[in-house]
Amino acid sequence: MLISAGLKDLSPSGWLRIYFVSRLVNFVVIQGGNLYRLVLLKKKYNFSYADSIGITALLIWLNASIALLVSSYILITIEWGPEGFGDSLRVWSVAGLVILLLAPVLLVRAVMAFKYLPALPTKILEPVLKIANHFVVTMKNNRLMLKITFLSCINFFFFVGANYFSFRALGQTVDVVAVCIFTAAFVFTRYINIVPGNIGLSELVGGLVSEQLGIGFGNGLLVSGIMRMIEILMIMLFGLFYGKFLLLEYFRNRPKEG
Repeated sequence: MLISAGLKDLSPSGWLRIYFVSRLVNFVVIQGGNLYRLVLLKKKYNFSYADSIGITALLIWLNASIALLVSSYILITIEWGPEGFGDSLRVWSVAGLVILLLAPVLLVRAVMAFKYLPALPTKILEPVLKIANHFVVTMKNNRLMLKITFLSCINFFFFVGANYFSFRALGQTVDVVAVCIFTAAFVFTRYINIVPGNIGLSELVGGLVSEQLGIGFGNGLLVSGIMRMIEILMIMLFGLFYGKFLLLEYFRNRPKEG
């Protein structure tokens, strides 16, 4: 996605450094890693803020859509869930999916309508139009969207499998439907950060959702905690490792005084 938007001279290893360091910063400051990534790509690679925001927003929208799409499909095609709760969850899941899928279209139409408002400052209008245009151009790139969708599906089902085996390791018998819904809820907690990394809140949501699914609050809390610890260990390991190289590069290239 970055390459398709015009980013040049950034190798895969260079992107891994930026990615892991930004994820590490997100554990310390709310959205701090995202801001760090925006500034670094702009200053070092002359990659615009609007393109960075557009890519991030599009990827979040796509991952959230896939999570809801899988959950909705399973809920519609399989008779599942306690009486009343299953039907309610089915309605909310489908309604959320429809709203999410229509959101980019409505956003682009709204932005294009604002384009003709002379009172809107140019400094605000131009970046917003660029972000909206990025949505349109990227979604029209069928080959790119197919690749991103395929990788996002793999990412979602990887987490489904990891959560499933985590529940089984705790001695809890679960079905794939419940694990898909649990995973979808856990995925959504990554997109709206109230505290750095939503540490604690994601685990609480996992416990509450698993309680409603009949898995048990404690089991959901433990599985969410297991996934969090694995994530933190990986991000700290690679984040600190790559961060060391970024610091060395910064001090090496820093202009000398005098």
